[in-house]
Amino acid sequence: MSAGVGYRGLKNFIDEIRQCQSKEQENARIDKELANIRTKFKSDRGLSSYEKKKYIWKLLYIYVLGYDVEFGHMEAVALISSTKFSEKQVGYIAASVLLHENLEFVRLVINTMQKDLVSRDENWQCMALTAIANMGGREFAEALSGEVLKLLLSSSTRTVVRKKAALCVLRLFRRNPDIIDVNTFALKIGNLLQERDLGVLLSSMSLLCGVVSVDSKGYEVVIPKVVGVLERVAKGIDIPQDYTYYGIPSPWLHVKALRVLHYFPVIENDNVWTKLSEILRRTISSAPIDKNTNKNNALHAILFESISLMMHLNMDSEVLAQCVTLLGKFVSIKEPNIRYLGLENMSRLSLVPEMMSTIKSHQEQIVLSLHDPDISIRRRALDLLYRMCDSENSHEVVDQLLNYLTTADFAIREELALKIAILSERFASSLKWYVDVIISLIDKAGDHVSDEVWYRVVQIVTNNEDLQSHAAANVLQKLQDGSSHETMLKLSSYILGEFGQLLQGSEREIFHILKDRMGSASALTKGLILSAFAKIETRNPDDAEVIEAIKEIFRRYGTIPDAELQQRAVEYAALSGMKEAATVMALMPKFPERESSLLKLMAAETAENSLPIGRARASDKDADALPSAGQSNDLLGLEDTIEGTVPVVPLELAHPKAAQNDPMDLLEGLSVSEPAAPAPASVQPAASDPFGIGGFSDLTVQNDTSTSLQPQLMGGTLEGWYTKLCVANKGVLYQDQFLQIGVKADFQKAQGRLVLFLGNKHAGELSNVVLSIPPIPSYRIQVGNVPSAIAAQAQVQVPIAVSCVEPSLDVPKLQVVYQVEGQPLKLDLQLPLIPTKFFSPVQNIDANSFFGAWKSIPSAPLKLQQILKCEDTIDISRVQGLVGSVGFTVAQGLDPSPNNIVGVGAFNCESSGETMVMLRLEVDPNTKKQYRITVASNNALLTSSTKELLLKNL
Repeated sequence: MSAGVGYRGLKNFIDEIRQCQSKEQENARIDKELANIRTKFKSDRGLSSYEKKKYIWKLLYIYVLGYDVEFGHMEAVALISSTKFSEKQVGYIAASVLLHENLEFVRLVINTMQKDLVSRDENWQCMALTAIANMGGREFAEALSGEVLKLLLSSSTRTVVRKKAALCVLRLFRRNPDIIDVNTFALKIGNLLQERDLGVLLSSMSLLCGVVSVDSKGYEVVIPKVVGVLERVAKGIDIPQDYTYYGIPSPWLHVKALRVLHYFPVIENDNVWTKLSEILRRTISSAPIDKNTNKNNALHAILFESISLMMHLNMDSEVLAQCVTLLGKFVSIKEPNIRYLGLENMSRLSLVPEMMSTIKSHQEQIVLSLHDPDISIRRRALDLLYRMCDSENSHEVVDQLLNYLTTADFAIREELALKIAILSERFASSLKWYVDVIISLIDKAGDHVSDEVWYRVVQIVTNNEDLQSHAAANVLQKLQDGSSHETMLKLSSYILGEFGQLLQGSEREIFHILKDRMGSASALTKGLILSAFAKIETRNPDDAEVIEAIKEIFRRYGTIPDAELQQRAVEYAALSGMKEAATVMALMPKFPERESSLLKLMAAETAENSLPIGRARASDKDADALPSAGQSNDLLGLEDTIEGTVPVVPLELAHPKAAQNDPMDLLEGLSVSEPAAPAPASVQPAASDPFGIGGFSDLTVQNDTSTSLQPQLMGGTLEGWYTKLCVANKGVLYQDQFLQIGVKADFQKAQGRLVLFLGNKHAGELSNVVLSIPPIPSYRIQVGNVPSAIAAQAQVQVPIAVSCVEPSLDVPKLQVVYQVEGQPLKLDLQLPLIPTKFFSPVQNIDANSFFGAWKSIPSAPLKLQQILKCEDTIDISRVQGLVGSVGFTVAQGLDPSPNNIVGVGAFNCESSGETMVMLRLEVDPNTKKQYRITVASNNALLTSSTKELLLKNL
């Protein structure tokens, strides 16, 4: 509005508006002025340049006050066509504010804008670019994108124009992505990233960030240029003082360059990777905390973006551990924004299994954050505690959350209660501990605990006789201490009604406590109390006082308006005089074990802090199991060269009897690995699992040879994919024209976590999807939720937790059944779970220890040896890489010959702990086409399986 300061009439109008004492006065003055302006515009007398601009400024002021302006658009468009700078300026400003892409008037200015873009006046060019960016829609993009791109890419264009042109292209690209051809634009945008002018460079980086966020495919050529910009900014090379913020070289450009790299999952160039790693390491190693808030904000913006990029690129554990340590310091800082970001990024890092122990060292500070005045920080601390909880610290974390529950805000109590319920079952060391935790939870937050939680307690207590007296004593004590939550009263009524007789001499006290609370209870709770009274009456026929009191209650409730309570009371009263009463009021039978429904309640909670997992570099590109944007035929980005096709016989699924929904069954079947992993679709009880959670049962299907659907393997063979996954932790497991299955795995000693990526390549939905892993003794496997349908061109993830119980050559089967266009198909696959997956490297072993263990193992079958010849020369570096990928530590210096390789690894399982496995591979120094492999361990099965795996891949 500064341009209108010289207009006396405009100034007077603004003063009059400000002096209005009421809204009515303002409306009247606005209406008067609009009528005056409308009259002037319709007048036959031509308006002077001064008057046109003055009235347009008045319309703009009225518009920004929130009033509708329904005329004056044509006058604004006419000013744009003027050759005078002052008129063109007012016209462009008015058009930018008053017009939008859906108005017909917009088409009238396109030709004028095109002329201004190709003119030699940089002021006209800048005004046109600004207006295009503000108004531009698809029509603008189609008509003007070519001229705007010419201004951006031309070296003769002034820098001030190129800056605006870059941002204008970004706006037009968002409205119409077709204006940019990746085949030609990628190299051109790369050249722009070499500009010395930081204004052009910053605008170009913003444009690149917007483009690759849609689809980064084809823009890999700019990665070295982006890393070059990062290096320039990080070292402060050729950064003008105007772009230095509190001594920090252009932090905005630094952050944008880091953000661009988030959209590229693979960095193939080793030199670029090394340079980027050095920059990121230097960033996190020099992260000072300054007293100046503005400088701190800039430094921390760069730091947090760098940490996020490190997580995305899957950098080594040492660097990520350093990030966790740094984030731990931020969690203790007083500045709430820094503390919030520290907790948020630490929560994302908690998804990396190797980081869990480092994060646990900050548990005390995280617990303190639960009492922070800022509720957003309290939520982040709660999420982090939930994610970092495991079998080692579950008791401590659950106790801390229970203590916090009494003082927590009502806004997060329901979420907190739900997470306590999940953690208590997922990591329950015993059923007794679990029942005690849930009863305490209901006592402290009964109003925020859903009925499904106490249903689950009832099921567990009913099904386990050794818990019944303990649970009855616990709930009775809570009632004696004054607990009056409705949910606690429901649970107590059921448990004391069923098992109150196990508390010797307490039946009368139980009756009086329930009677005292009955008056304020809801109708549903009163029904449960009446049932408890009926059972107490049947068990205590000799207590005349209690019997008479109960009968009186039945008589009173037999006449109330509530039909359900009335019927219940009348029937109980009639039953009390019958000889069949003892049979009818006997203990309830055990509940059948069914799938848990608790995680259905968690479906609405989004994984806002999920960790982006970067893809492997060149050495593992064929073993990549992550989705790639812009691919339609290869949803997971896992295409291999075609090795052959094997038809999969389509089968007809035998429809099983649907399981009944049981409100008592809430927490059944939780996965022990993923914090938010849904329950399995079908489970078999496991002996070591207190909740009866096990693997899936075998699927039953019937052959249907009449089908016309014949899936064909695409991009490889089952054997080829399986063999690759035996020595890699990510890759393709299966792929046909309908379904693609990828695997990403992580193993820590005897524990493993796999994620199956199921991608629908078909144009229609894949329905009735069922996944099954039949149990085998050597592995304990738990599977997360399997969606019943996969939408067209979509992908879902299924987490799997694995524990190795004992060494075995048995390979778990993976059965997948799905329907394509109503035709069921079945796949029989093998999960890549073999003993070497549970190898862990043995660090710092000396020669004496190695040769002592080597010589203590005499001969076959514990020590096996074989000599083989190769057609090609043996690549020592490739063999060392293979040995390392299997899980061995390549022990340098133990063998005097440089052509020989010595490896040491430790197999881990629950039954026997660690078992050392040793390897010696001797290469013929003359021909290098013959080698002898020797494997030794104290377990013949490990020795044999390791030797065969190495021979298969050498």
